[in-house]
Amino acid sequence: MNVILVISDTFRRDNLSCYGPTKVKTPNLDKMASESYVFDNAYMGSFPTLPNRMDIMSGRFSFIEHQWSPLPAGMITLQQILSASGIVTQAVVDNPHLVESGFNYERGFDGWEWIRGQESDHWQAMPIDIQLPANPDKLNRADWLLPNYLRNTSWWKSEEDRFAPRTIKEACRRLEQMENGENFFMYIDLFDPHEPWDAPQEYLDMYETNYTGENVMYPYSGYWKEYLTEEELNHIRALYMAEASMVDHWVGVLRDKMEKLGLEEDTALIFTSDHGYLFGEHDRIGKGFSSKDDHYESFRMFSELRRLPLLIHLPGQKSNKHISAMVQPPDLMPTILEMCGLVTTESVGGKANVQALQCGVFYSEKWQFDPNFIHGKSLIPIIRGETEKLRDITVSSQTIIHHTEVLAKCAIVTEDGWCLHYSGAYEEELKEPAKLDVTLIEAKPRYEQIEPALFYLPDDPKEENNLIKGNEKLAEEIHRRYVEWLEEVGTPEEHLAGRRRLVLKK
Repeated sequence: MNVILVISDTFRRDNLSCYGPTKVKTPNLDKMASESYVFDNAYMGSFPTLPNRMDIMSGRFSFIEHQWSPLPAGMITLQQILSASGIVTQAVVDNPHLVESGFNYERGFDGWEWIRGQESDHWQAMPIDIQLPANPDKLNRADWLLPNYLRNTSWWKSEEDRFAPRTIKEACRRLEQMENGENFFMYIDLFDPHEPWDAPQEYLDMYETNYTGENVMYPYSGYWKEYLTEEELNHIRALYMAEASMVDHWVGVLRDKMEKLGLEEDTALIFTSDHGYLFGEHDRIGKGFSSKDDHYESFRMFSELRRLPLLIHLPGQKSNKHISAMVQPPDLMPTILEMCGLVTTESVGGKANVQALQCGVFYSEKWQFDPNFIHGKSLIPIIRGETEKLRDITVSSQTIIHHTEVLAKCAIVTEDGWCLHYSGAYEEELKEPAKLDVTLIEAKPRYEQIEPALFYLPDDPKEENNLIKGNEKLAEEIHRRYVEWLEEVGTPEEHLAGRRRLVLKK
């Protein structure tokens, strides 16, 4: 079996009608969902973009020991294992964070193509003078990132010049080359519909007419009422939905190409995302608080952020099935290995070329994959009906390696529907962990609440009614299970120390 994995950054779960009523028009993904296994309880693991990709490629929850960082040189990856086993591996990405500045997430692929120009990619130096589309105070990183993006896209003439179209077209071209019957794994990483949003007008017309205000295509993140009007917020929603619909169209182009090439009968297609985005829910816009001094503080891991779409279409599948088991991104690694005919209970080894010097000197280094080292669990037994669940809690978290309440927000969801929001130790509790040999990020002034909160999701899916008062014992039990889970997955003690306490207000 061949496997194509499509990741669409910032693609909210509730964009898809298979998860409930939605305003977003996604006919191609709706059709795919009607012919796929639909995972109703897929949850984010590590937050945000790069930590999520590390989860998928390594099969481990990266937030317990890494942060936003390059792919570690010694980390054994999905693509590395597949390539060593004779599977052709091809990456086609427009997500700049994977490869810019030596982040090296392309490592291990037999071939990779980077579609240039998305967001922070320093690609075009001209034109120098760029006109911003709105008041800079309403825009995120208006001093450099947005001008950089507008330079990169100043040459566009049509829809096909945009990033999702260019990436899918390149992926289709690469599929045409797979004509000799080689087994392959193709990794497609679309940064859309991550902001900035600039889908063609025909898509925007599906959601908005007669708007005459400023084009806030990359909004400043925070409490939206502090700098946006309601009309501008609605415009921002329309911009996002338009780009999600464009992504949907090009996923349809990919599926059409698969059918034309006869790949439908021997190729699995997986569609998922890394996290969501708030568009006014909880009075916030974005996924974290921006500030003028580049300090970043994530929001709580609200449902709109942590719940993911996950569709798995198997070769020849013509009907769908909803699966209620709780699943997370590290599960994709062993799932894809099993799809490609590799048994994840067996060890796999090989040699990797490692660059020793900047002048291009390489040496070979042996590696050995230990299946007991990964956290993820294959979804194939669930798909086959051999088991009904993989886990009884999920943890969605920002990195905990600094264990300050500013950075280390997480949400623990239990299978019976409770969600504990937890942010680690308070300032007075940092004194003891700070004695460890760990660099702590200075706790800047807080924008987000850090006190623990408890919600019962079956009755309160929007997390508006905090039930922690009167349910302290339950919160303590969920926290105990969380710490136990951190221990089970091998969290280093220097990172675990700041998570062992749950401090509740009297």
